[in-house]
Amino acid sequence: MRILVVVAIVITVGALGVWQASGGDFYTKFEVVREVTQPLDPSDPLVAAGFYDTGSTTVVRERQFRLGLLPTPSRLLDKHALSVTTIISPVWAVAAVAALVRRKRKSPG
Repeated sequence: MRILVVVAIVITVGALGVWQASGGDFYTKFEVVREVTQPLDPSDPLVAAGFYDTGSTTVVRERQFRLGLLPTPSRLLDKHALSVTTIISPVWAVAAVAALVRRKRKSPG
């Protein structure tokens, strides 16, 4: 029983480590969308006159994997179903069932 709990703890710590190393996002992502500010062109006469305070922004899509705490709400069986929760839940469920079976066998009656 102790080995099963130790394995569950190791898998949990490993999944949380991967979660932090991949960005620590709440939901699992396979593509990261960011808004990037483009710098102003110093040769533009309107910039030199002070018409623009900041540069324009563009949306950049990057193919990156980020393990999330929860699966991305999508279809039931999808690649986005992978998450810390879906990795550690079966392991802890097996440990809990094993503990209940062991307790049931030890109890008199």
